[in-house]
Amino acid sequence: MKQFMPDANQKDRLMVLQESAHKVEQTTYQKNLSVDDLSARREDLADNCIKLNQLEDELADIKAGFKDKTDPLKIKNKTLLTEIKTKQSTVDGTLYHVSNMEDGMMETYDNEGFLIGSRRLRPEEKQGTIFSLGKTVNQ
Repeated sequence: MKQFMPDANQKDRLMVLQESAHKVEQTTYQKNLSVDDLSARREDLADNCIKLNQLEDELADIKAGFKDKTDPLKIKNKTLLTEIKTKQSTVDGTLYHVSNMEDGMMETYDNEGFLIGSRRLRPEEKQGTIFSLGKTVNQ
């Protein structure tokens, strides 16, 4: 690389440059690197890549930990939102179907005796006459 007044010291070289320059400006520019500078930068790059990889692994572990904490809440929120929209909740339990012959309805009750729903009786669920019962018993 070519140098202005290579035999002079830095202070003298700078003074002559300032006196003989047509224009002086403060700016950003590109400077060629020496072989030693390139080697040092490559080492820094390798070190940074290793550190970055370790930090990214730590971040992935932290994210997984947060995901384990947030996923149950998201599932619960989805269930709650569905229950709010439909105004119903899903329950596992025993239902009891009781026919109400007076109203012609099949009423469904839960374990606590609360009415869950009702529907019309199907023809086979309606009470038959005594004569039809007798025929089925005798046969």
